[in-house]
Amino acid sequence: MKLGDIAPYERVIVTKLGGDNWKNRMYTWAVPGNEVEARGSIAHLLAEEDECCIISGTYLNQEQYDSYCLGKLPIPVIDIRFNPDSGTGYNDISVAKKVLEYISNKQQFECIEKDILERRSQLPRIMLSNLITGLEVSAIERRCTEMNAELPADIMKRAGMVRNQTIFVYNARRGGISAPSYVVPNTRGKNVVISGALSRVADVGDEISEAAFIITYVTKTPIIFDGKTGTRYPV
Repeated sequence: MKLGDIAPYERVIVTKLGGDNWKNRMYTWAVPGNEVEARGSIAHLLAEEDECCIISGTYLNQEQYDSYCLGKLPIPVIDIRFNPDSGTGYNDISVAKKVLEYISNKQQFECIEKDILERRSQLPRIMLSNLITGLEVSAIERRCTEMNAELPADIMKRAGMVRNQTIFVYNARRGGISAPSYVVPNTRGKNVVISGALSRVADVGDEISEAAFIITYVTKTPIIFDGKTGTRYPV
């Protein structure tokens, strides 16, 4: 994570090499660990010894984009490439090909210079801001033309989410896909309701999680709300 400049809780796309068209990638977030581990919903996408690729990203404003296209924004993509056919084992950073990619050239490196990281700090990161776990789907509105997730208003408030906030919905029991949607308060009761196309992600009785992300220049610890225990972290 350090060598690839991926921050704790930064949003990433995990792709499964050889996955089918519908289940070959998921939006999630990265956390430090002692090994490469898939947890929760993403564990239904990946199995041990699967080959995968991890991608982080950001957004450029018009001025930055124009400058980048002209080769005047000296902020490189950091590409850490493992070769599964090398026979040296996975995730051995000593044999990985490490490349800095600019708009007009590529440069191999062994360590990242401080000034490169300082230039990359000019760009915002997409960070996990809110996470609700342990939600049980109470009802499905399959024929609804909207595609939203309804939550009890008190849960939204305690989790720090606001009306119409963009979220990703994960099925913790069956996993395999993550669906972008938006969240609204359920004014009709205490039920967790999903509608429209989200009905393909989960069914009544399934356990889901909902994650929201923000674009920020400052890394931060997200608000995590456990729907089973009603506990919020940090308190």
